[in-house]
Amino acid sequence: MARVIVVGAGLAGLASAVRLAKLGHQVTICERDERLGGVLGRIEADGFSWDAGAASTTLPAALRDLFRKSGRPIESLVQLEPVTEPRRHMFADGSVLDLPITDRGEQLQAWSDLAGEKTAQQWVSLVDGYGETWQVLRKTSLEPPLKDKLPLGAVRTLKPWQSLERVAQRQLDDDRARAVLRHYAAQGGSDAKLTPGYVGVWSYLERTFGRWTIDGGFGALADALAQRASERKVDVRTGAEVVAVTTSDGGVTGVRLADGTELPADIVVSDIDPRELYGQLVDDPAAKKVRKQIEATHQAQAAYVVHLGLQEPLPTLPFETVLHGTPTVVVRAGGQAPAGHQAWSVLVHGYPTDDVLDLLVARGLHIRDKVVSRQTSPSWWAGVAWEGYRTARRRAANVSPIKGLYCVGAGAHPGSGVPATTLGAAIVADAVGKA
Repeated sequence: MARVIVVGAGLAGLASAVRLAKLGHQVTICERDERLGGVLGRIEADGFSWDAGAASTTLPAALRDLFRKSGRPIESLVQLEPVTEPRRHMFADGSVLDLPITDRGEQLQAWSDLAGEKTAQQWVSLVDGYGETWQVLRKTSLEPPLKDKLPLGAVRTLKPWQSLERVAQRQLDDDRARAVLRHYAAQGGSDAKLTPGYVGVWSYLERTFGRWTIDGGFGALADALAQRASERKVDVRTGAEVVAVTTSDGGVTGVRLADGTELPADIVVSDIDPRELYGQLVDDPAAKKVRKQIEATHQAQAAYVVHLGLQEPLPTLPFETVLHGTPTVVVRAGGQAPAGHQAWSVLVHGYPTDDVLDLLVARGLHIRDKVVSRQTSPSWWAGVAWEGYRTARRRAANVSPIKGLYCVGAGAHPGSGVPATTLGAAIVADAVGKA
């Protein structure tokens, strides 16, 4: 049995903790804030409740595997529910596309109705082609640690040198279809010109596995993981800021807290910004090379998020609406609200120079006089921005060159988002193994 300290209690940190505890290790979580979950939280005010960060996910199997491998199934704590409404895309020319998420034939029909049969065929063919991409990514990058060198066949399939923008320009003739594909880069805080084309695989994953939310909001996922940690006898310490990961002879020996407390450990799992980990917390010669590698990355642009409590009557919106333009604005209409009201979350991807309400009005949503509550989400660590395909190798590896140190979360392999960070925790648990 190893003594494990998990630094940070975001989704990846909590997932790592409960998995490792189930494997028989003695696990302690050190979280600098007073609450667990990171961006998996709630904003509550004036009778409204909004998801602070993530509100849905694809690849539900990643969450189901997490709960199954740490104890009972996820359904024993929270209920995953499919998002059945199409995602609405509103374009600068005034046209609107309600794009079904999970049905190929319905996507074909929606694009045909908007832009004609040629564009519809181009879109479904593009998404179909990502099926092989998914199999390669799953086997080489998402389930195992990233290998030093991919097989030649995998490289030929992924075409990592080809940007998402290049894919859009080559395979889609309609500017609106290109905008929908680019959104898979924008929602991760990256530029489509610098994002590998294979990132468009999320269009295939959504169509194949759907999008899922949680009854009561995604904040309930943080509560469920906190409960699972309690069931697994994880020692959870909030208000416990780690200021150093102590090492000796190239291996971890523990952590030091801001109050001077020294906690010994055989294994440290970091769920914080790797630039902070390697730049401030770790002072060991073995970290020199990876520190330089991490310093070459830049943070992805986190969405600016404003939560609105609105009084009805209001425009009828689906679960998610994308307002294309500069900047791209996403409206989520799935918050909790008192009777006669709705709770919207507005995410601005880009550099907003106008007030959120001005942006909404300019895109055709005239709700300024309906606002009864307005709250802002705190900024968060959004992971690493794509700056070409080599970014994948500049992210922190799950297994550090320092013995006993592991990295998970948005800044580590395999990337940001609920599925990726959950899969990263699984990689670390497999690497550590049973007690």
